[in-house]
Amino acid sequence: MIKARAQTTLQIEVTITGVGLHSGRAVTMKLCPTTADRGIVLQRTDSTKNLEIAALATNVSSTDLCTTIGKGDDSVATTEHLLATFVGLQVDNVLVKIDGPEVPILDGSAAPFVDIIEAAGIAKLPQPAKILRVKKPLEVTMGDRSMRVDPADELSFDCIVEYPWRAVGRQELKITLTPQTFREVCRARTFCHQKEVDAMRKMGLALGGSLDNAIVVTDDGFLNEGGLRMHDEFVRHKILDCIGDLALLGAPLVGKITIRKAGHGLHALFIRTLIEKRDEHLEAIS
Repeated sequence: MIKARAQTTLQIEVTITGVGLHSGRAVTMKLCPTTADRGIVLQRTDSTKNLEIAALATNVSSTDLCTTIGKGDDSVATTEHLLATFVGLQVDNVLVKIDGPEVPILDGSAAPFVDIIEAAGIAKLPQPAKILRVKKPLEVTMGDRSMRVDPADELSFDCIVEYPWRAVGRQELKITLTPQTFREVCRARTFCHQKEVDAMRKMGLALGGSLDNAIVVTDDGFLNEGGLRMHDEFVRHKILDCIGDLALLGAPLVGKITIRKAGHGLHALFIRTLIEKRDEHLEAIS
Protein backbone atom coordinates (compact mmCIF):
# COMPACT_ATOMS: atom_id res chain seq x y z
CA MET A 1 0.00 0.00 0.00
CA ILE A 2 1.25 3.47 -0.90
CA LYS A 3 1.94 5.59 2.17
CA ALA A 4 0.17 8.95 2.35
CA ARG A 5 2.08 11.96 3.68
CA ALA A 6 1.71 15.70 4.12
CA GLN A 7 3.17 18.23 1.72
CA THR A 8 6.37 19.91 2.89
CA THR A 9 8.51 23.01 2.50
CA LEU A 10 11.62 24.36 4.23
CA GLN A 11 11.51 25.71 7.76
CA ILE A 12 13.84 28.63 7.01
CA GLU A 13 15.43 30.34 4.02
CA VAL A 14 18.99 29.27 3.19
CA THR A 15 21.65 30.77 0.92
CA ILE A 16 24.08 28.77 -1.22
CA THR A 17 27.02 30.17 -3.21
CA GLY A 18 29.23 28.51 -5.80
CA VAL A 19 30.09 28.36 -9.49
CA GLY A 20 28.21 26.88 -12.41
CA LEU A 21 29.77 23.74 -13.87
CA HIS A 22 29.31 24.80 -17.50
CA SER A 23 29.09 28.60 -17.31
CA GLY A 24 31.90 29.01 -14.76
CA ARG A 25 29.95 31.95 -13.33
CA ALA A 26 29.73 32.69 -9.61
CA VAL A 27 26.18 32.20 -8.37
CA THR A 28 24.21 33.00 -5.24
CA MET A 29 21.08 30.92 -4.74
CA LYS A 30 18.41 31.21 -2.04
CA LEU A 31 16.05 28.36 -1.16
CA CYS A 32 12.90 29.90 0.29
CA PRO A 33 9.94 28.34 2.12
CA THR A 34 6.63 28.66 0.31
CA THR A 35 3.02 27.51 0.42
CA ALA A 36 1.40 24.18 -0.40
CA ASP A 37 0.58 23.26 -4.00
CA ARG A 38 3.17 25.71 -5.36
CA GLY A 39 5.73 23.04 -6.20
CA ILE A 40 9.36 23.79 -7.02
CA VAL A 41 9.69 27.17 -8.70
CA LEU A 42 12.87 28.91 -9.91
CA GLN A 43 13.33 32.64 -10.39
CA ARG A 44 16.26 34.52 -11.95
CA THR A 45 16.85 37.47 -9.63
CA ASP A 46 19.34 38.99 -12.09
CA SER A 47 16.54 39.36 -14.63
CA THR A 48 14.18 42.33 -14.76
CA LYS A 49 11.28 40.12 -15.80
CA ASN A 50 10.83 38.32 -12.45
CA LEU A 51 9.51 35.27 -14.27
CA GLU A 52 8.71 32.23 -12.17
CA ILE A 53 9.87 29.03 -13.86
CA ALA A 54 8.04 25.97 -12.60
CA ALA A 55 10.20 22.83 -12.44
CA LEU A 56 8.01 20.98 -14.94
CA ALA A 57 8.72 19.00 -18.09
CA THR A 58 6.88 21.61 -20.18
CA ASN A 59 9.61 24.12 -19.27
CA VAL A 60 12.60 21.96 -20.25
CA SER A 61 14.60 23.87 -22.85
CA SER A 62 17.70 21.65 -23.17
CA THR A 63 19.05 18.27 -22.10
CA ASP A 64 22.57 18.68 -23.53
CA LEU A 65 24.91 17.42 -20.76
CA CYS A 66 22.46 18.71 -18.10
CA THR A 67 18.80 19.60 -17.67
CA THR A 68 17.91 23.23 -18.34
CA ILE A 69 14.49 24.69 -17.64
CA GLY A 70 13.33 28.07 -18.87
CA LYS A 71 10.54 30.52 -19.58
CA GLY A 72 10.88 33.31 -22.11
CA ASP A 73 14.48 34.47 -22.13
CA ASP A 74 15.16 33.29 -18.57
CA SER A 75 16.57 29.82 -17.94
CA VAL A 76 18.42 27.85 -15.29
CA ALA A 77 20.80 25.02 -16.20
CA THR A 78 22.15 22.00 -14.30
CA THR A 79 19.02 21.69 -12.17
CA GLU A 80 19.17 17.92 -11.69
CA HIS A 81 21.20 17.61 -8.46
CA LEU A 82 19.14 20.21 -6.62
CA LEU A 83 15.86 18.76 -7.86
CA ALA A 84 17.02 15.25 -6.91
CA THR A 85 17.59 16.48 -3.36
CA PHE A 86 14.04 17.81 -3.14
CA VAL A 87 12.69 14.47 -4.39
CA GLY A 88 15.01 12.37 -2.23
CA LEU A 89 14.25 14.31 0.98
CA GLN A 90 10.53 14.66 0.10
CA VAL A 91 10.48 18.46 -0.10
CA ASP A 92 7.54 19.49 -2.27
CA ASN A 93 7.37 23.29 -2.28
CA VAL A 94 10.36 25.66 -2.58
CA LEU A 95 11.01 28.98 -4.28
CA VAL A 96 14.57 28.96 -5.66
CA LYS A 97 15.92 32.48 -6.22
CA ILE A 98 19.12 32.48 -8.25
CA ASP A 99 21.21 35.34 -9.66
CA GLY A 100 22.79 33.45 -12.53
CA PRO A 101 22.11 31.00 -15.37
CA GLU A 102 23.11 27.79 -13.59
CA VAL A 103 22.68 26.01 -10.25
CA PRO A 104 26.08 25.90 -8.47
CA ILE A 105 27.83 22.58 -8.94
CA LEU A 106 29.42 22.55 -5.44
CA ASP A 107 31.30 19.22 -5.17
CA GLY A 108 29.60 17.64 -8.21
CA SER A 109 27.12 15.64 -6.14
CA ALA A 110 23.90 16.35 -4.23
CA ALA A 111 25.46 15.78 -0.79
CA PRO A 112 26.04 19.50 -0.03
CA PHE A 113 22.40 20.25 -0.85
CA VAL A 114 21.31 17.45 1.48
CA ASP A 115 23.42 18.86 4.33
CA ILE A 116 22.10 22.39 3.78
CA ILE A 117 18.43 21.38 3.58
CA GLU A 118 18.64 19.10 6.59
CA ALA A 119 20.26 21.91 8.58
CA ALA A 120 17.45 24.27 7.54
CA GLY A 121 14.80 21.74 8.50
CA ILE A 122 11.75 20.45 6.65
CA ALA A 123 8.30 21.72 7.64
CA LYS A 124 5.03 19.85 7.14
CA LEU A 125 2.09 21.65 5.55
CA PRO A 126 -1.62 20.93 6.20
CA GLN A 127 -2.37 19.67 2.68
CA PRO A 128 -1.70 16.05 1.65
CA ALA A 129 0.99 15.34 -0.93
CA LYS A 130 -0.27 14.48 -4.40
CA ILE A 131 1.33 11.25 -5.62
CA LEU A 132 1.39 9.81 -9.13
CA ARG A 133 0.83 6.05 -9.04
CA VAL A 134 1.78 4.00 -12.09
CA LYS A 135 -1.14 1.80 -13.08
CA LYS A 136 0.19 0.42 -16.39
CA PRO A 137 3.77 -0.21 -17.61
CA LEU A 138 5.42 2.21 -20.03
CA GLU A 139 8.74 1.88 -21.85
CA VAL A 140 10.62 4.22 -24.18
CA THR A 141 13.79 3.52 -26.16
CA MET A 142 16.53 5.54 -27.85
CA GLY A 143 18.66 3.13 -29.86
CA ASP A 144 20.18 0.70 -27.36
CA ARG A 145 19.04 2.80 -24.40
CA SER A 146 15.74 2.29 -22.60
CA MET A 147 13.69 3.46 -19.63
CA ARG A 148 10.66 1.62 -18.28
CA VAL A 149 8.25 2.00 -15.38
CA ASP A 150 6.06 -0.70 -13.85
CA PRO A 151 3.39 -0.48 -11.13
CA ALA A 152 4.70 -0.71 -7.55
CA ASP A 153 3.92 0.60 -4.07
CA GLU A 154 7.15 2.61 -3.79
CA LEU A 155 9.68 4.30 -6.05
CA SER A 156 12.59 2.04 -6.93
CA PHE A 157 15.37 1.98 -9.51
CA ASP A 158 17.22 -0.74 -11.37
CA CYS A 159 19.90 1.03 -13.39
CA ILE A 160 22.65 -0.33 -15.64
CA VAL A 161 25.41 1.77 -17.21
CA GLU A 162 28.06 0.61 -19.64
CA TYR A 163 31.16 2.56 -20.69
CA PRO A 164 34.13 1.50 -22.82
CA TRP A 165 36.50 2.87 -20.19
CA ARG A 166 38.35 0.09 -18.32
CA ALA A 167 38.05 1.92 -15.00
CA VAL A 168 34.24 1.93 -15.26
CA GLY A 169 32.87 -0.77 -17.56
CA ARG A 170 29.43 -2.13 -16.66
CA GLN A 171 27.77 -1.23 -13.36
CA GLU A 172 24.30 -2.03 -12.00
CA LEU A 173 22.47 -0.85 -8.90
CA LYS A 174 19.02 -1.57 -7.51
CA ILE A 175 17.65 0.76 -4.85
CA THR A 176 14.30 1.65 -3.30
CA LEU A 177 14.17 5.40 -2.76
CA THR A 178 13.55 6.79 0.72
CA PRO A 179 15.10 9.80 2.50
CA GLN A 180 17.45 7.30 4.15
CA THR A 181 18.53 5.45 1.00
CA PHE A 182 18.89 8.73 -0.89
CA ARG A 183 22.05 9.25 1.13
CA GLU A 184 23.48 6.20 -0.67
CA VAL A 185 23.35 8.01 -4.02
CA CYS A 186 23.55 11.70 -3.09
CA ARG A 187 27.36 11.59 -2.64
CA ALA A 188 28.00 10.27 -6.17
CA ARG A 189 29.68 12.92 -8.35
CA THR A 190 29.30 13.91 -11.97
CA PHE A 191 31.94 12.51 -14.33
CA CYS A 192 33.43 12.62 -17.81
CA HIS A 193 36.39 11.23 -19.72
CA GLN A 194 39.56 13.31 -20.00
CA LYS A 195 39.16 13.38 -23.79
CA GLU A 196 35.76 15.05 -23.44
CA VAL A 197 36.99 17.99 -21.36
CA ASP A 198 38.74 19.91 -24.18
CA ALA A 199 35.83 19.29 -26.54
CA MET A 200 33.31 20.64 -24.01
CA ARG A 201 35.40 23.74 -23.31
CA LYS A 202 35.68 24.50 -27.03
CA MET A 203 31.86 24.45 -27.02
CA GLY A 204 31.83 26.92 -24.11
CA LEU A 205 30.89 24.22 -21.59
CA ALA A 206 32.51 22.82 -18.42
CA LEU A 207 34.12 26.21 -17.80
CA GLY A 208 33.63 25.78 -14.05
CA GLY A 209 34.64 22.13 -13.98
CA SER A 210 37.60 20.93 -11.92
CA LEU A 211 38.80 17.89 -10.01
CA ASP A 212 37.02 19.41 -7.01
CA ASN A 213 33.60 18.95 -8.59
CA ALA A 214 33.88 16.11 -11.09
CA ILE A 215 35.47 12.72 -11.62
CA VAL A 216 37.74 12.77 -14.67
CA VAL A 217 38.27 9.31 -16.11
CA THR A 218 41.41 8.39 -18.08
CA ASP A 219 42.22 5.30 -20.12
CA ASP A 220 43.99 3.87 -17.07
CA GLY A 221 42.02 5.22 -14.12
CA PHE A 222 41.15 8.66 -12.73
CA LEU A 223 42.84 12.04 -12.47
CA ASN A 224 41.32 12.63 -9.02
CA GLU A 225 43.94 11.94 -6.37
CA GLY A 226 41.38 10.67 -3.87
CA GLY A 227 39.90 8.22 -6.35
CA LEU A 228 36.23 7.26 -6.05
CA ARG A 229 33.89 7.70 -3.10
CA MET A 230 32.39 4.26 -3.80
CA HIS A 231 33.30 1.61 -6.36
CA ASP A 232 30.03 2.05 -8.29
CA GLU A 233 29.91 5.85 -8.10
CA PHE A 234 29.04 6.12 -11.81
CA VAL A 235 25.78 4.17 -11.74
CA ARG A 236 24.85 5.89 -8.48
CA HIS A 237 25.30 9.27 -10.13
CA LYS A 238 23.15 8.22 -13.07
CA ILE A 239 20.36 7.28 -10.64
CA LEU A 240 20.83 10.65 -8.92
CA ASP A 241 20.39 12.46 -12.25
CA CYS A 242 17.29 10.40 -13.03
CA ILE A 243 15.72 11.21 -9.65
CA GLY A 244 16.26 14.90 -10.35
CA ASP A 245 14.74 14.73 -13.81
CA LEU A 246 11.69 12.84 -12.49
CA ALA A 247 10.95 15.91 -10.35
CA LEU A 248 9.78 17.50 -13.61
CA LEU A 249 6.61 15.39 -13.41
CA GLY A 250 5.47 17.92 -10.80
CA ALA A 251 4.53 15.33 -8.17
CA PRO A 252 6.20 12.31 -6.52
CA LEU A 253 6.08 9.19 -8.69
CA VAL A 254 5.47 5.70 -7.32
CA GLY A 255 6.64 2.87 -9.56
CA LYS A 256 9.56 0.60 -10.46
CA ILE A 257 11.99 2.35 -12.82
CA THR A 258 14.30 0.23 -14.99
CA ILE A 259 16.97 2.12 -16.94
CA ARG A 260 19.59 0.94 -19.41
CA LYS A 261 22.26 3.50 -20.35
CA ALA A 262 20.58 6.46 -18.67
CA GLY A 263 20.91 10.09 -19.77
CA HIS A 264 19.04 13.38 -19.62
CA GLY A 265 17.71 13.04 -23.18
CA LEU A 266 16.28 9.61 -22.43
CA HIS A 267 14.76 10.85 -19.16
CA ALA A 268 13.12 13.78 -20.97
CA LEU A 269 11.63 11.52 -23.65
CA PHE A 270 10.30 9.17 -20.97
CA ILE A 271 8.73 11.99 -18.93
CA ARG A 272 7.15 13.62 -21.99
CA THR A 273 5.69 10.29 -23.09
CA LEU A 274 4.38 9.52 -19.60
CA ILE A 275 2.70 12.93 -19.41
CA GLU A 276 1.19 12.57 -22.89
CA LYS A 277 -0.25 9.19 -21.90
CA ARG A 278 -0.96 10.00 -18.26
CA ASP A 279 -4.66 9.02 -18.42
CA GLU A 280 -3.61 5.54 -19.50
CA HIS A 281 -0.58 5.05 -17.27
CA LEU A 282 -0.95 7.26 -14.19
CA GLU A 283 -3.38 7.77 -11.35
CA ALA A 284 -3.20 10.79 -9.01
CA ILE A 285 -3.75 9.91 -5.34
CA SER A 286 -3.29 11.74 -2.04
